[in-house]
Amino acid sequence: MNYSYSSETGSLAPLAFFVDAPLIANFFVLLQQGVRVRRRVGCTVDAFLRHEIEAGPETIERIQSIMLDGKPVDDIGSAVVQDGATLALSAAMPGLVGATLRRGGAYSSFRSAITFHEAGQTAASGEGWVTVKVFNLLMAELGPGLFRRGVRVKAADLLSVLAEHAQELRQGCSVTLNGGPMDIGMLGRSEGLTGTGTVFLSLSSGAAA
Repeated sequence: MNYSYSSETGSLAPLAFFVDAPLIANFFVLLQQGVRVRRRVGCTVDAFLRHEIEAGPETIERIQSIMLDGKPVDDIGSAVVQDGATLALSAAMPGLVGATLRRGGAYSSFRSAITFHEAGQTAASGEGWVTVKVFNLLMAELGPGLFRRGVRVKAADLLSVLAEHAQELRQGCSVTLNGGPMDIGMLGRSEGLTGTGTVFLSLSSGAAA
């Protein structure tokens, strides 16, 4: 399901990368740090996963740890994603910590004091910004879709990725800033990045133009 928001980029200049498909993995570190997305809010975590970030049933089954505003979620059908929320998603993690954070797991009672519970307020439905963090195996499943639609990231974090993978990105991608072609080597000097704390980034895969 696709939604279109005229305010999705906010006041930020859109930065679009067209990259060779394998190079998308170089940007996955941004998912761990957290990306902001403009989506429908006031819906359950289950609905947000299915409709707003287009996670399929098998992917949702693999999401073993869900943190909403820093608290573990067991019931994705009742926990509600509000404007300004932070949603962290992880596949199964090893050890006791992983077993304790696993939603609905045998050790979930160990964290009953910090588990997310709805406070009973009516959730306002509409558009809002949500910070999404994705870890381990889920990055390859959810990352391309999030990046394709576009995410808001810290400019410093993006520039760090570009510096670390400069040579391969120069050979395998093309870039536009504000709709115009841009030399990837000049991005660090662009006011569109250095003049603001965040940038609206989109990634499409295919042969570099």
